[in-house]
This record gives sequence, C-alpha cells and structure tokens, in this order.
Amino acid sequence: MESSQGIYQDSEGISFADIALRHQDGRSLGSVRVRTAGHTHTGVASFVVAEEGLELVYEDGSWDCREWQWWKDHGRGDEKWPRLVPATSGYEERENEICVTSQYTCDNIQTYQEWFFQPQDRDDVLTYNCRQTIQNCGSIDFVEYAQFFACYTETNREKSQFYWSADKQFKSFENVGGRHLDAYIVAPGSTFEQFGLIPHALRGGGKVADTWYQPVLVGHPSPNGWRHIVFTEPAATAALASGMGGIAMDYIAYPGEGVFKCGESFSIRIRHHIIKMPDSIQVDFIEELWEVFARDLIG
Repeated sequence: MESSQGIYQDSEGISFADIALRHQDGRSLGSVRVRTAGHTHTGVASFVVAEEGLELVYEDGSWDCREWQWWKDHGRGDEKWPRLVPATSGYEERENEICVTSQYTCDNIQTYQEWFFQPQDRDDVLTYNCRQTIQNCGSIDFVEYAQFFACYTETNREKSQFYWSADKQFKSFENVGGRHLDAYIVAPGSTFEQFGLIPHALRGGGKVADTWYQPVLVGHPSPNGWRHIVFTEPAATAALASGMGGIAMDYIAYPGEGVFKCGESFSIRIRHHIIKMPDSIQVDFIEELWEVFARDLIG
C-alpha cells in the first residue's frame, strides 16, 4: 500500500487521504481517495480500478457516508444532522496496512469511522474494510437508536441493485417496490420483521419489504464488468436499503437491542468488494467471500 501525503487539505479546506491499491507483488490495481473532514460526505470519495479507469463513486458522494441518526422522540425532523458537524481526521501506516479515520460528535453521539487498506491477493477482487464505532457520550439513554450510512455507486444509476434474500436468491429492490428508501430488508425473525418497519426511519415510513439470507448488497457491473458489493456485520445491521433508483447502497447500524444506554458503544464492521463479475451474479463465489468475512468477524 502507498500514500505519499497522509492526510492533506485541498484549497477548500476539505481533508483527504490518497491510497494506491496494489497487489502483493506490487502491481497497481486501483486508487482510492478517502474524504475525512470539511465536507458533508465523509468516506471513500473515489474508487478507480486501474484496468478500467472509470470512477465508481457517484459524483460528490462517498461510500460509508454518514447520513442520519434517529431515536424515539428525537424531534429533529429529517435534517441530516449527524453529518453537518465538524469532523477530525487520522492516518496511520501499520505493518502491511493503512488506516484512515474520521470522527465527529453530534447530540452527544460520537461516531468514529475507520477504513483499512491492505495489499490485494487477487487481480479480480479488490477489497477494503470499514468499521463504524458509535458511542453514547451523553447522560440519557436513547430508545430505538439507529444511524444510517450510504454508499453512492455510479454504476447502479436507474438500474436498482440487488440484495441476498432469505431464499438465497439475489433479488432486485425494484421487485419489492424499492426505489428510494421505501423498501427495507431486515434479518428474518428480527424485531423489525415483527414490527413491519424500522422505527423512526426518515423515508418511506421505514417499511420492511423482505428479509435477508445475509446482509449483502450487490451492484450492477461497470462497462468492464466490475461490481460494487457490500457486506455488513449481521448483529449490528438493522436493515439494508436502496436509494436514488439504486445509486445509494445503504445500511443502518444499531446497537443490537432497543435501548442505547448512556456510556455504551457499539461497532459495525463492513467489507467492500469490487469484483470483476460481468455476467450473472455468482452466488457460490459470494458465498465463499461471505464465509471468509464471517470468520473474520469471529476472529
């Protein structure tokens, strides 16, 4: 991995880190830019596969972008307040790994974002990891707390996207009436399935449309066949969603129970794969990748 500058600021005061994504043998496979502060959208702001040279991140968006947080009686309407406060940045080079961080606090909730980049094992599967750690720093408990993150992916424009349904098939959000945050996918047997909704979700009434086999989102292929695939940690994922006709690959993090107590914190781990898969979705291959992710969650 390479980053010649660590964290730097552009002429508008926005903080970034640029990462060269390389194979273990040193070959260049892609480039990544992480936006860490000074902008409403923190996260991976650019991802370009060297073979294709096409930007996969949508316009001025990012992946793992902070959006809303909500809880019972929050009284804040649908303003995207968690991402409108100042953020601080961090950068660390470890053995065979680069870690980039962003941190912000709003309404006594601290969100600490980490992105981890390592040398790649394959040419056709590019991978990075993310961890969101959320802490209640205030003096009150939050009932039915959740925080919403988006991953804006250009290749899904007007095409919807896919989720891994409980029957182990990959289904389009369009097929369950989902176009813009109006169809949420949840764990089978979860409280959310029983409710039929995500409490306090700020779009579409939080309507639950289906259940997952695993919390996995799959995008459409680029012209050269590269798909963006998102895995999220099941125990901390309240729901998956699709926005903007498929561009926004979204996940909702929650503490795994109904009350987020003062002083407590929880984390959700996310794995992003950019995979060369030009034709149909290879279910068996995604199953193999998921098994690796599941083992890493335990380890």
